[in-house]
Amino acid sequence: MKKLGIHICFLLCFFSGFGQDEIIQSTRQEVDSILQLVEAEKDPAKRFELILDIYDTRVEGYPLLILETFQKLLLIAQKSKDIIAESNAYSLAGQGYRLSGDHIKGLDYHHKAIVLAEKSRNISVLSWAQNQIGHIYKDRGENEKALNLYTAAKQNASAGKVKILEVWPMMNLAAVFLATNQLDSSLFYGKLAYEKTVALRGFATQSSYIFSNIAGAYSKMGDNPKALEYYNKAINSADENHSVRYRAMAYQAFAEHFQRSRQTDSCILYAKKAIDVVHNSVFSYLAIKPSKLLTDIYENSNADSTIKYLKIYKAANDSLNNTRANQQLQMMTFEEDQRQRDIAAEKINYQNKIRTNLLLAAIGVFLIIGLILYQNNRQKQKANKILEATLDNLKSTQSQLVQSEKMASLGELTAGIAHEIQNPLNFVNNFSEVSAELVKEMVEEMDKGNKDEVKAIANDLVQNLEKINHHGKRADGIVKGMLQHSRSGSGIKEPTNINALADEYLRLAYHGLRAKDKSFNAAMKTDFDDSIGNINILPQDMGRVILNLITNAFYAVNEKKKTLTATTSAVYEPAVTVSTKRKEGKVMISVTDNGNGIPKKVIEKIFQPFFTTKPTGQGTGLGLSMSYDIVTKGHGGELKVETKENEGATFIISLPA
Repeated sequence: MKKLGIHICFLLCFFSGFGQDEIIQSTRQEVDSILQLVEAEKDPAKRFELILDIYDTRVEGYPLLILETFQKLLLIAQKSKDIIAESNAYSLAGQGYRLSGDHIKGLDYHHKAIVLAEKSRNISVLSWAQNQIGHIYKDRGENEKALNLYTAAKQNASAGKVKILEVWPMMNLAAVFLATNQLDSSLFYGKLAYEKTVALRGFATQSSYIFSNIAGAYSKMGDNPKALEYYNKAINSADENHSVRYRAMAYQAFAEHFQRSRQTDSCILYAKKAIDVVHNSVFSYLAIKPSKLLTDIYENSNADSTIKYLKIYKAANDSLNNTRANQQLQMMTFEEDQRQRDIAAEKINYQNKIRTNLLLAAIGVFLIIGLILYQNNRQKQKANKILEATLDNLKSTQSQLVQSEKMASLGELTAGIAHEIQNPLNFVNNFSEVSAELVKEMVEEMDKGNKDEVKAIANDLVQNLEKINHHGKRADGIVKGMLQHSRSGSGIKEPTNINALADEYLRLAYHGLRAKDKSFNAAMKTDFDDSIGNINILPQDMGRVILNLITNAFYAVNEKKKTLTATTSAVYEPAVTVSTKRKEGKVMISVTDNGNGIPKKVIEKIFQPFFTTKPTGQGTGLGLSMSYDIVTKGHGGELKVETKENEGATFIISLPA
């Protein structure tokens, strides 16, 4: 908290130049009245909705007030032991630091908010935390990362109970799509965000931001009248809300519009306005874009102006994008991605334990039934012979099942081992490279006699070495524990891109077999229907079905190749094709191989539990049975097979669209 106090004092010096004391005090009183309601509310879910009202005030125009509000909300959260309120407090802190230009501190607090939101198991709270952390990446132009976070936030908001949360990801998606020139999508989300904002909450403080994105889309489309209409709305909205930040952003966007339409004088006018409005303010870093724009304009015509605006650009750019800050942000992002993968791995491990226990229980039931039959019929020789045969078959099946499950688990694991170990090794490599650069910086600072900077760099080095040690041990732990892992489903239905899922498991199955047998080769083909979009499924369970079908297909083509190689000189190219299409209100996923096909005499048995045509020790006979249950019982779909002997087989999954 000491560091926070120092930073607040630093920010406070900027507010003296605003001349907006009355607005600041009025906003503080408005926020404090909301916090009083939050403290009095006992229901965490309702408390969360009250906290969102803070963002309808002008508080985001004053990062100092945001950080003050963070401290007050954190005390309320800790007093009531409410992790939802605590997560929101950290989101506030992250936003405060982000708006003051300190992306490192902002990202650190947003990560804390994400962890607590996940712990709360409230998807609405998680949606908000994801939306807020997405701003860091949007500001830095890391559009793919921002797009993933805003998309996840929108999906969670749609599935949650707090419907107003859908608005914020929509307006931010509009900004990201505008930056990546996906103009139809930008315009769609911009207008939808505005309509929902008006319907659910009335005219909001963020309206300037929404109007500016809509205007930008029209501008890039070449519709100048519409663009001018919405740019003026954006500026007027920023003026009405006394927002320095939104006014600067609107001026900059207007300048870019005039640049596109080759109206240089107007472009210069609004670029200068964008710089002037943030001059000597906490938002001075927002001068980076207009100063760069003016530098480019004056480069070949006015040397003095070029130097002037180049200095402004350099100062703003250095405050946001210096080398050490970029390196630290990359490492923090990498570490958070790794944490998410660890969480997924823990879920998989837990589900695997459940599956193993159920399997052992089933074997136990078979043994008990066998013993009962044996005791009841021990007096009868004929029954004894039947029972002995049953027990022999049971023991053989048990041995096959245990051995096959071990092999299946090892087979699933092998393909992922290299990837899992590579993650901590990447960490070690990244931190080592950064540490080497820090050592060079430290030597330079020592030569300059800058002891404070040397100490700061030394502290960074100590932290990096600790992380190198931690992730080295983690890699060691993965190797030691690799035989205890396998895959399982999560049990939670969610919108899923079935094309991406099928493509992922196609490659997973192929590399899994390649890891076991380096001589294995087969052509992988895909034919995906891009119009399908997302469908509501259990992604882990459906992934297991697809993985099982693809693995079986690769096994079939590999067996055919081995047979032909041993008996004939015929040319045979193994191939497995995965395709999807939408047909008559259903989504079809097909896995086709050009193997030997399935004999007619066994075609009716392939979905029965424990039935397998593979040699002992290579299959449990449970894969297709479990796949059938997942598709039919878990998803209300169909699983069928089409086959021709010596030509191949096609397994078709049919799911409700």
